[in-house]
Formats: sequence, C-alpha cells, structure tokens
Amino acid sequence: MKIFRNILVSACVLLGWTSCVNEEFSMTETRQGSISLSVDKVAPNATRAVETAAYPVAIYTLEGDEEKVSYERADQVPMTIKLPVGKYYAEAHTPGELKKIMDVPYYIGRDEFEILQNINTVSTVTCRMANGGVTVKYTDAFKHVFEKCDVTVDDGSQSVIIYQASEENGFEPITHYLCYAEKTNALYVNVVAITREGYNSSMKFTLTKKEAYEHYDDDKEYFVGGDCVVINCDTIKLQSTEGSITGITISANVSFEENEGSVDLDVEDFIPEDEDDNVGGSDSEAITLNLPENMVVSATTDPSLGDTYIAAEHGIKSIKVKMSSTSDAMMGSLSDLAVQWGVDFAAGAEVVDNQNMVALFGELGQTLAVPSEGDLEYTFPIGNFFTLLSVLSGEHTFTLTITDMEGNTKNGKLVLTVNN
Repeated sequence: MKIFRNILVSACVLLGWTSCVNEEFSMTETRQGSISLSVDKVAPNATRAVETAAYPVAIYTLEGDEEKVSYERADQVPMTIKLPVGKYYAEAHTPGELKKIMDVPYYIGRDEFEILQNINTVSTVTCRMANGGVTVKYTDAFKHVFEKCDVTVDDGSQSVIIYQASEENGFEPITHYLCYAEKTNALYVNVVAITREGYNSSMKFTLTKKEAYEHYDDDKEYFVGGDCVVINCDTIKLQSTEGSITGITISANVSFEENEGSVDLDVEDFIPEDEDDNVGGSDSEAITLNLPENMVVSATTDPSLGDTYIAAEHGIKSIKVKMSSTSDAMMGSLSDLAVQWGVDFAAGAEVVDNQNMVALFGELGQTLAVPSEGDLEYTFPIGNFFTLLSVLSGEHTFTLTITDMEGNTKNGKLVLTVNN
C-alpha cells in the first residue's frame, strides 16, 4: 500500500474534475506514440462487485499538470490514445467528489507513464479507497438492555460520524465512510444509550492501531483509506453506590483493503487531556488564557462575566472546549448537540474555524464568531451558555485546551454552579 499512500493523504482535498472528451485536442506534433489505458481497482471483500466502467478518466502532462484528454467514463476510453512523446500521468476516480463523510466508499487512482516515438505504452490506473469504512454493531445483550443508542465517531478533525440505532430500526448495523485526517492515530468513540427503564448510560473510548500495525506495517499506527473498522457495542456490569448497574463497553477490529481477515484494535477508556494532574503541566508562556473565576450563575447573570480571553504569540492552532456536568439532563443535551449539529462538547469541541458551532448558536439565538487558524487572539464567550444552563441545577465544568501553531499548549478549567 505504500505505493499509493501519498495520493490518499492528499485525497481529502481533491476536487472532482469536469469529465468530458477534449474534442479540441489535436496531434500537430510529429513525434508521437500511443497509450493503451485501463482502469482497475483494489477493494475489500464487501465491495468487490463495484465496477470501474463509470469512473471518469483524464490524462495530464507530468510537468505542468496540463490536461491532454479526458473521458466521462472509463468504458469510453478507446483501445489506443495517440499522444506526443513525453511524460504523463492518468487519473481515475469514483464519479462525483470526495467528501469528508460519505455513505459509500470512494476510489481514486493515478499512474505515471512515458510516451515513446512509434511505441504503444500499456498503463493501468489502479484505484484504491480514499476513505475508510466505519461500521457500528450491537450485541444481543446490548439490544436486550437498551432501547435506543447514539454513537459518534471522531478522528479529531471536527468530523463526527453519527450512528443512531433503536428497536424501531432493529439495531441494524450501519456503515459510513470517513476520509481520515492526515496522521490520524486515534478514533474517539462516544456511546450514549437509554435503557428500557429510561435511564441514560454513556461512555467514551479511544481506538488505536497499537496492535494492528504490528501485523500491517505499511500503515504503521495511522488510520488511512482502505481501513475498514468495525465497532461492537456490548454491556458490562458496573458497581455504584446504588449497587450493580449495566454499563457500556466496546470491542473493535480493522480489516484492510488488500488483506484477508482482520486484527483487533486497542480500546481504551477515554481519558481527557485536562485531568487535574495534567492541567497546567504543559502550559506555555507563549499562550495567554484568562478564564474567569468559578462562579454561581443564573439567567440574569451578566454574560460578559464569562468572557475568556485567549492569545498566542505564534498564532492559534486549536481551541478545544470540553464540558461535563453533574446534571444528567445536561449530559443528555450535550449528546443531542453532537448528534444534531456535529458539535461534541462532551468529547471536546474544536472552536477554530468550526462553522457548525456558529450555526448551532445562531439557532439558539446567540451570536458567535469563531477564530481562524493563525489568529493571534480570540475571546470565547462562555457567558453565551448562562441562559441555557440556568434551568439545569448542578455544577457545569468547562475545560479549555489551547494549542498554538508550534504545538505549545495551555489548559484551564472553569466551574459554573446553578442553584434552582
């Protein structure tokens, strides 16, 4: 798979080209050759029936990326194509544009070749998956205990895949396809389920390829296109002050585009970066984070009291906002926001360039501007939450993690108490 990984890394920003035969292409050069071009693909067992006949195909000069000829479909490519002597590459891909999250796999391929005078060159464009499948399944024990369940899967780049299962849809397994961010070494899974008695149960997990890459070292520890992940939701007995309760656990495995079988992924309970023994541990003097003091708030509390000033000498790379609460209703609301808006405060929501967050607050009647990557300062208005929190008694904790463009970080925590 190493042959094609560089292409897949950049595939997330690939734009579909306009597919048409270049009728104006003319052969005025005297030194010519020809190419016999075919399109093939590598695919996992589940999608071997997919054909490449409908894939758009185009040929470009290797230097300058000048399009020389293109076809709307691979089955329209003639037996031979005449070209001037020179170096070229051919590309083919699934019809349409590659998106971050899709319901179908997306294939793309490229092959370089050289045209020699009076010689017919043979080239095959082998297409591989640019995204990876993520499937969520549920054990019989899980379906027996829980009436419905929401699962979100995040690769850490503001992309949240949402799975919703219930008795109404029979807890049928669902597969979505994710174009992984560059160097994605972990997937973050948040499971929120409601028991038949109406109680909420939630758990967060981290999936890594610590074990898997030992068997498949071409990919090392990173999730890439062609990785097909299966997450199995199950139950576990836990002890609490109220006695034995049913909790959630998961197992996961990954199969690969070119290999038979699968290997287990390493599953760990999610540990927030802002645990008490870590807060301030990586603080950088190059970053300013001025959080307000912990306070008691109500619907009439001045929102400006929640203004949180952030500055970074080297530019802001990331602002993660995580929320936790002693209120079950609050945690349930956070789960709803993740499902409906793709803004997962419970797992840690990215603020920088996050237009989903802008739209969410707009729907709630709040104006929110988000910073762009590289901005030197920003004020995050925690006061926007005061009215929303005022009806939910309990302690609501905000943890902010700031990262600058050089990788320096600073953490801070604010607790808002609501007494009703």
